[in-house]
Amino acid sequence: MEPSGSLAPPVVAVMVVHQPGPWFEEVLDALAKQDYGNLRNLFLVVGDPGDTPERIRERVPNAFVRAVQSNPGFGSAANEVLRLVEGDNGFFCFLHDDVALDPGAIRLLVEELYRSNAGIVGPKLVTWADPSVLQHVGLGVDRFGEIDPIVEPGEVDQEQHDSVCDTFAVPSACLLVRADLFRTIGGFDPAIEFYGDDVDLCWRAHLGGARVMVVPAARARHREQLAQRRPDLAHATLVARNRMRSVATLTGASRLPLVSLQLVLVTLAEAVVGVLTGRFREVGASLTSLLAMVPRTPGYFARRRALVKLREVPDSEVAVLQVRGSARLTSYIRSRDSRQVDPDSTTERRWRQTAGSAPALAWLAVGGLAVIGSRQLLTGGVPYFGEFLAFPASPRTVFGDYLSGWSGHGLGSTTANPTGLALLAASSVGTLFHMELLRTLLIVGLLFVGYLGIWRLASLFPTARARITALVVYAAVPLPSQMLSNGRWAALVCFAAAPWALHHMRRIAGIETSGSRHDDAVEHSVAVPRRRLVRWSAQLALITAVAVRPLRVRIAARGHGPAHRCLHAAVRWLVACGRHRGGRRGGCHGGRVGGQPAVGALVGR
Repeated sequence: MEPSGSLAPPVVAVMVVHQPGPWFEEVLDALAKQDYGNLRNLFLVVGDPGDTPERIRERVPNAFVRAVQSNPGFGSAANEVLRLVEGDNGFFCFLHDDVALDPGAIRLLVEELYRSNAGIVGPKLVTWADPSVLQHVGLGVDRFGEIDPIVEPGEVDQEQHDSVCDTFAVPSACLLVRADLFRTIGGFDPAIEFYGDDVDLCWRAHLGGARVMVVPAARARHREQLAQRRPDLAHATLVARNRMRSVATLTGASRLPLVSLQLVLVTLAEAVVGVLTGRFREVGASLTSLLAMVPRTPGYFARRRALVKLREVPDSEVAVLQVRGSARLTSYIRSRDSRQVDPDSTTERRWRQTAGSAPALAWLAVGGLAVIGSRQLLTGGVPYFGEFLAFPASPRTVFGDYLSGWSGHGLGSTTANPTGLALLAASSVGTLFHMELLRTLLIVGLLFVGYLGIWRLASLFPTARARITALVVYAAVPLPSQMLSNGRWAALVCFAAAPWALHHMRRIAGIETSGSRHDDAVEHSVAVPRRRLVRWSAQLALITAVAVRPLRVRIAARGHGPAHRCLHAAVRWLVACGRHRGGRRGGCHGGRVGGQPAVGALVGR
């Protein structure tokens, strides 16, 4: 039965307003049309109010309008409701000033909150311009605070997410929370101005034993254009800093050391990938936020002590609600599978997805056979023969040789050592400074690098069956086994790098699949933006330099006949092109480290 009048529990709709645009009247009209019987509207105007109070009173006559000094951020401004509204009997519905609710949204949220005994509920958010396109249906969060948006970019609403379900967080654009719960957990974190305030609030609600749910029957349109409205903010830095703050203060004490170590390693890995893909702003924001955690550590511990009384459930139960693995990687893979191929067409799911679990089974079979075939190398280590030369016993020795200014090639010389020595020492962090394990992974791991490369190259095909076929055929070629048995490390590098080079060349050429199995042409050419063209060209140059230089060293060592000299000159030209386009990161080096043989294909000077 629908609650009405005095029987309905009170709901205070709290909207934080900051210099709204011409769309604000539509937001106010949507709020005024709510069919909930016991609704009060509180508008908190931050910054310069201008004519905003008059616009509010014209559309919502019974609204309460209060001014907030300066602009402390959404969370701090929304916390004013704790001071302005007394009592714990009822609910707070927090709203952004660019959210237009459907007429029955608040009523449906209240009904489901009672029905499911939840603490926080949120509606289904759709895009402002096209309500048929989903924006958010709850938020998944992993142990590093990364957000998985659940829905794909541009995903059309076909009722595929219309079931009420638990979620880790709901966006602060619109969320309904019990008033007593909001007071108990302390409201929004005042230290978080923008980005991450919703994740932090819902995380603390989980610690208190409350359920967070998404109610798709309630719908709201959301503009979500904070970056355009506030160009003065360092958006990437705020996202990374607030995410790491929530992880450091809300993760349980038993899991915190391991999660902190994993957070550092994942951030460093993402920084390397970001540099190679040209995302320098995100790399700088992540590294800066990671380093800034050190001086903020006392504040983190103070907040952890303040939240001890809030923890009503074990941290292991909260961890179960989080996304397993990396939410960023999951979101990236999902966006790759549904990316917009043709800029002139609408975004659609790639047809290769129709194979279901077939790709996973294919990878499991190919990877299992590779591990079984290399079991002796993985368990007993790779023997020292051919080009499979020994690594120094300690990464400190490798890094010391890099800084010494003395090169151990031949009889030795006072020349600069390749940058690859420093990278080799840094890579040992991933194997806990175990150099032999690192050597084994750098040799046997090339098989899987090649498998992943051919899988990426085969993304040109519109069906999963074609990609699986390409993977199986590439894995069945006996050439890598022959290279491993003969100790030909440089050739193994080239074999693993070949599909990656071809993949980048076809992307530079703009050759893409049509994205539909019904098209007559399986592939067609698309225009490549200049930024991506430069990035892909640099990546191709780096791959070429890394893969070709060991081959050049072997050619130079075999003889000086006319054919050898011509091939040698051609390879040198390719490497020179790679250095010119890829910067000083390109190149490989085979030789000796500190008088001891070193692995070939280390990144050169």
